[in-house]
Amino acid sequence: MFDFIVQSLATVLLLVGLWLMGDKRLLGPFLAGVAEVFIVVVGWTHGAWSIVVIGVFLGFVQARNFLKWKKEGVAW
Repeated sequence: MFDFIVQSLATVLLLVGLWLMGDKRLLGPFLAGVAEVFIVVVGWTHGAWSIVVIGVFLGFVQARNFLKWKKEGVAW
């Protein structure tokens, strides 16, 4: 049950983050980055190493977007 909750939370955070990124809101990459942390944890605990790799990579992309957009003065 705990896994289902964590996976659902990660999915919701990722979808909301992607939606907000489409509106070029600074909260978008932040929420998507938080979702990537959950995704990496789930992948790690289940031994799904491809999920861990893609989660880490996408986490870096989200951090880059967040930092670039914050520097540009994008609204939250």
